[in-house]
Amino acid sequence: MKIISLLVASLILFSFTESEAQEKRSPLNTVQSVKLNKSPEALGISQKRLEKNKKATNAPINIALFATDKREEGDRANSDVIMVLSLNQETGKVKMASIMRDTYVEIEGLGMDKINAAYATGGPQLAIKTINKNFNLDISDYLNVDFYSAAKIVNALGGVNIEVNEEELPFLNNYLEEIAIYEKKPAIKLNSSGMQKLTGNQAVAYSRIRAVGNGDYERTERQRKVLIALFDKMKLASQDLLPVLATQILPNLDTSMSSFSLLGFAGIILNSQNRSIDQARFPLEVHSKGKRINDIWYLTTNLEATSAAIEQFID
Repeated sequence: MKIISLLVASLILFSFTESEAQEKRSPLNTVQSVKLNKSPEALGISQKRLEKNKKATNAPINIALFATDKREEGDRANSDVIMVLSLNQETGKVKMASIMRDTYVEIEGLGMDKINAAYATGGPQLAIKTINKNFNLDISDYLNVDFYSAAKIVNALGGVNIEVNEEELPFLNNYLEEIAIYEKKPAIKLNSSGMQKLTGNQAVAYSRIRAVGNGDYERTERQRKVLIALFDKMKLASQDLLPVLATQILPNLDTSMSSFSLLGFAGIILNSQNRSIDQARFPLEVHSKGKRINDIWYLTTNLEATSAAIEQFID
């Protein structure tokens, strides 16, 4: 599924006040924490990046956000949504960078391939290492959802308001039919375009559309629109709602972050005056072009130029 890793990002906007003693009985313990080897070598973090971070007074926290095309237990799924969520610890400013899933990069053990193949090949460890090595980043944690979990997260938040245009409508409904086959439930289709309150399945279907507009480039924009809509909704959420959301959302993701790491990350955001998310998509069109290699379409890019552009955006 080409889903909404963006949905996962919204989760970290929650905050609870809990002591260490309370953590054992907290609903936050439903987080499916995955252990990663966090040595710089295992994560693919370069010495150059480590030295830069040492010199920085407040280097941003960078987290990978994935959404995998997993539909059945045991599936080895590609990460069809790949994003980097960056948080300025001093200002609380959030930046979100989509990485095109067809980007042609070096993957350890595979050679040159589409970047979304790293997750299916070696899970989050290899996926993070691939991002860090190709784009000179320092990611050490991740969040991930799959096909069904993404829809559950949106439903837990009561849906999301999105402007759906006339061209997008038939494609959205077609994807709903596909989801209905897997769920063995009737599809609840949209009857009209315009501003719509989308259910979980509808939001997932909307985020998958790439046959309208500028293909996969525009699809990443749709994914970020859903995240922004959820981000805005979270700002208005009452404290009474948060425990309910935590019990419904946390079980639907896997992450390398502990409950308290998530909360610390959320606390910086919620205490910040910065309420908007800066967003971008990489590689930039000026640094990339589509190319057929062995009869497979890839998005080739100047990795050095793309790495510099991502670094400039994040910093």
